[in-house]
Amino acid sequence: MRYPNRDELVRMGLAVFAVYLGIYYWSSISKGLMLLLAALVPVLVGGAIAYIANIPMRFFEEKLSWMADKPHLAKLRRPVSLLAAIGIVVVLSGVLLRFIVPELMQSMRMMSHKVPVFAEAIRELFREFDLEAMVDEQLDQLGDWENIQVQISNYLVSGAGGVMGSVLSGVSSVLSQAFELFLSLILALYILMSKERLGGQVTTLIETYLGPQVRERFVYVTGVLDHSFHNFIVGRCFVSFLLGVMCFGGMLLFRFPYSMTISTVVGVTYVVPVVGGYVGAIIGALLIFSISPIKALGFIVFLLVLEQFEANVIFPKVIGSTIGLPAIWVLAAVAVGGGLGGVPFVLLSVPVAASIYQLIGDDMRQRNGWVPVADVTEATPTEISEAEPEQLDEQ
Repeated sequence: MRYPNRDELVRMGLAVFAVYLGIYYWSSISKGLMLLLAALVPVLVGGAIAYIANIPMRFFEEKLSWMADKPHLAKLRRPVSLLAAIGIVVVLSGVLLRFIVPELMQSMRMMSHKVPVFAEAIRELFREFDLEAMVDEQLDQLGDWENIQVQISNYLVSGAGGVMGSVLSGVSSVLSQAFELFLSLILALYILMSKERLGGQVTTLIETYLGPQVRERFVYVTGVLDHSFHNFIVGRCFVSFLLGVMCFGGMLLFRFPYSMTISTVVGVTYVVPVVGGYVGAIIGALLIFSISPIKALGFIVFLLVLEQFEANVIFPKVIGSTIGLPAIWVLAAVAVGGGLGGVPFVLLSVPVAASIYQLIGDDMRQRNGWVPVADVTEATPTEISEAEPEQLDEQ
């Protein structure tokens, strides 16, 4: 039996002491970590923007690969690709706003004219069930505008300081967030323009202080994460586009109004998991409601059926095939992510689960001798996940 030497005992003692300090001063440590996270928000947001913008920029760089062979054009390849990616985003946003905003404003104006008629219809319905007295009382309370104005005036006079303080606080918060967003955009541009150099500096730093083996594992893990997140974002955008097309075709079939505008809104908002579907349904129902409440109800039923078909058939097949995750695990990841923290965790749950699934599968193959370490690190995740143990053993 080998006993630990003095250096090992010292390290063990320091580790135990560090754990004790972490437990005893956890409240102070957690506050410090939250302050550090708040300070790093612009950096994290800038990194996220750079990663998403790098997807179309990488596409344009591949299409402009011929510029690398010409010395006088090689330096323009990256700026041209970045400008093309930004231009596409600006043009798409302008086109969407050009077609969506006027329709929304027109629908809101139509609804404002129909609200009194709709309120009177509800009042007649309640009158048929002998609830007229209650309806009249509630409408009279809502229509007592003089009393409402007096209450608002008294509140503003008595709490003017609080109101002004809240306004100033809100303006300060908006300006602070706008400044942080501006810093994040500038940081994203710097990252995109020098991403290879930054990646080389990080890997060199890891190799210098942690060794070449840690660097190799870091490169491999980040490669798997990049593969999962890249394919998830592209697949999600494709599914949203497909849902918008199907919504447009269905609305034309059932003769719903505003088919182009609503299908565009549904497709754009569906990029955001869970919440996006509800937002698109509400906006579409409000638009159609300004023309016909019955058609608005029919549109909601149609969209619910369409989203169920997408959630149970299209989404698991498309997203699962692009990231190498079986459909059952896609649904499980969405359920767990929604239970943990809502929309942000749902957005991250599927690519994170796909990365974990891939890393565990590769580690199992390596431990069972199905594939050498070099083949695991060089093969793409899709190739490894689709290979049989016997095929991997032949390599």
